[in-house]
Amino acid sequence: MAVIEKGLITEFYMQYRANLNRAREIESGLVKASDRSIWVEKLAEKSDFLRSTYAYNEKKLGDLIYPFLRGELQLDVEIADEFFENIKAMTSDVENDSLLTTEVLIRLSDFYKKEGLVEKWILSMYMLGISYNDKSNDISIEKARDCFEQVAGMSDKYCEFTEWETRRRIIMSNNYSIEDKELRNNEERLLRIVQYENFKKFLTREDVRALDGDKIDLDEFLQVTKEVLMWALIRSDSAPNRAVLEYMTRELLPDGINRENLNEQTAVNATAYVWCNLYAHNFPADTAVIMLFRYYKANNKEIDYKEVLNTHVSNDAYQKKITCLQECFRILALPDITLDNRESLFYDMAEAFRQIYTSVPHLSSNGFVNDDLCRTVRLMLRTAYDEEESLEYIQEVILNRNSMTLIHSMMVGKIAIIIMNALIDKNPEMFLDVLGTRDVHLVKSRRQYLLNYIDRCAHLHDIGKAYISDVINQQMRKLTDEERALIKQHPTFGSELLAGTKIAEKYNSVVEGHHKSFDGRGGYPDDFDNVHDKMKIFIDIITIADCIDAATDTLGRNYTKSKMWLPALADELESDEQMRYNQEIVNIIKNDDETCKSISYITDAGRTDIYYDIYRRYISDKEENPEILIEQVLIK
Repeated sequence: MAVIEKGLITEFYMQYRANLNRAREIESGLVKASDRSIWVEKLAEKSDFLRSTYAYNEKKLGDLIYPFLRGELQLDVEIADEFFENIKAMTSDVENDSLLTTEVLIRLSDFYKKEGLVEKWILSMYMLGISYNDKSNDISIEKARDCFEQVAGMSDKYCEFTEWETRRRIIMSNNYSIEDKELRNNEERLLRIVQYENFKKFLTREDVRALDGDKIDLDEFLQVTKEVLMWALIRSDSAPNRAVLEYMTRELLPDGINRENLNEQTAVNATAYVWCNLYAHNFPADTAVIMLFRYYKANNKEIDYKEVLNTHVSNDAYQKKITCLQECFRILALPDITLDNRESLFYDMAEAFRQIYTSVPHLSSNGFVNDDLCRTVRLMLRTAYDEEESLEYIQEVILNRNSMTLIHSMMVGKIAIIIMNALIDKNPEMFLDVLGTRDVHLVKSRRQYLLNYIDRCAHLHDIGKAYISDVINQQMRKLTDEERALIKQHPTFGSELLAGTKIAEKYNSVVEGHHKSFDGRGGYPDDFDNVHDKMKIFIDIITIADCIDAATDTLGRNYTKSKMWLPALADELESDEQMRYNQEIVNIIKNDDETCKSISYITDAGRTDIYYDIYRRYISDKEENPEILIEQVLIK
């Protein structure tokens, strides 16, 4: 078994992080470019840098990391500790990486456990939980909770550990194991309550206080955890039962809280008070939403996002602005709202949210912020009054904050429109009985409506990637198996975002089905039936347009060799042995010279112009906070 030379690990991690910083610098220059010539120069610089860095990283990863993960390199405590210290440095600087942090931590925690190094196992498991938790999607959050619960399970042995750092991680893990974005039922609520009560008993133990009462304010930390529990109990579409409501009122809400002093309360106390009284039928939903929105407007303190990066759980200004407003939208969507001014109230709330998301900076690690913004949009869309405004919110909040997805979606839209025009000309019968097109004449007369629809489908098809932006933005190495598995979840994530909204019925099929094979036997998600879906023709068009853009991207995809549309990719689509693509559509495209020329232009010579236009219109006008690193985004 090969031996890792001491120091090589640190050298590689330092270079990897230096390359990340360099990529951000180049990206910043690209965003700030004053004219097209400078922008093109910066784009070429970025492309060259990423491709060379990708090659360098894969060489070093092949020498050090991949063999380590496969168990092919000899591992001792000294080498394990060197890995861990570098991972700790990355996460401390908010530079989470699924391979260099998450995957390595899995191997390290197994090693420390096997060697009987319990304290180091606790530190590595805690750090693994943090690594998962930063990813924000529900799958990763569940894995994070499992890590935290394992560490919290060491509470009984707390006083046996000699290192304060170990004991501190046990305390923190108890807090994180209670946190949740959205509980599904009362059984999950009761589990969190039991965890909190056990933690409360732990923090009041005399031996714990005697040992560490001078190092941390245990009462203050218990208060923070109580707030975490309250948010977990109320942020859900399911109603708490009587036992949960009584517990919240008796044990969690402060004594004396009422309508008159609501504005003096923290965000969680105010929100919990409103929800508890609403569920207890002490006042109607109309009163609840007005009361909570007035509280929101009365407490409009600016957010320090540098502080939020590490303390968002207990950051009251953040909770008052974002989480509190989420709950306003959740109440407004309830069916028993009878307000005459419901529509005007919605627009007041929507404008308040617009002021929030336009002021949120693009952080170097903004997974949880993007996640909260996406969840707010999902709640907004349940109450939005028409399709246009729903699509506008998705564009402004989700796509514009995930610029790589924005660029790709717009390219797919341009390609899909070209394909759609050819299909309407050559075979309009394909669109009979969809979107109100009862005959061929209607298909042709409603051409612009159909073109607008397919363009919107393209803009929406990848919205689920907003929940895995840290994976999508990975440009400097190959994806891990876990990352590829997460990417395969993005149609499901997108479908969940649209669930319960007014546009779900019209667009969900394309969002959920655009990675299914034409014959329904391959692709993902497994449980989506695209073959019998009434919007199948549009799914087929987006699937082909998606493939064409991905395969011909000469500017951004540094991890693969791009293809020319003609003849290579066109031939590949036609010789489709796996039945991934609708061959009727492929044949119409290939046999139409004008269509082929148009696709060739926008996927080759015209791609730079399209990218530049997107930068100017959607990206470059964003102000950059020099103290917060701009997110590594845009060209994948």
